[in-house]
Amino acid sequence: MKSYPSIPQSTGQSFCEFQAYVFDKLDGSNLRFEWARKSGWGKFGTRNRLFDESDPVFGSAIPIFFDTLAEPIERVASMEKWERVTVYAEFWGEKSFAGLHEPGDPKVLTLFDVAPHKKGLLGPQEFLKKFDHLPIPKLLGQMKWTRDLVQRVREGELEGVTFEGVVGKAGEGHKLIMAKAKTQAWIDAVRSRCGATADQIIAS
Repeated sequence: MKSYPSIPQSTGQSFCEFQAYVFDKLDGSNLRFEWARKSGWGKFGTRNRLFDESDPVFGSAIPIFFDTLAEPIERVASMEKWERVTVYAEFWGEKSFAGLHEPGDPKVLTLFDVAPHKKGLLGPQEFLKKFDHLPIPKLLGQMKWTRDLVQRVREGELEGVTFEGVVGKAGEGHKLIMAKAKTQAWIDAVRSRCGATADQIIAS
């Protein structure tokens, strides 16, 4: 099952300006679900491992997925004649924070990327065209991705950001450009609550 690519932080000499679709970044866990034309939905995973309904943290995501996302995504996949597709959704609740989830806190899944087999991730324009009828992250607008924009996100000045930050996307498939920026408030909260693992979480 296709792993989700790492999104670079917008810092340092590798910084790149581009015209971006800017989406709110939800604070939860990145989960993946694979569909094949012959066998249906058969694999479920976190970013790094597979899981099933017995998983104590993520097992509940499977019935949520089938209740809210599986059928409408499968309809699109069938219409597009995709043989196989991996979809990525954020698993989160009101009390989720930095990939940690409180038992008993109701969770939802928000679809944020789709990768048809051998085609790479759909570009933001195509993703919106095919899937904006489903729960997806809020599109904050089309903006020039600049250091000034990243600073506005860092200072909490970009309207519509829930807490963690934003993701900017442009292009499509194997030429997709992605970048992320996080708020200082979220970074400070992670450093305060997550101790030795804070830097790893902030970079993820």
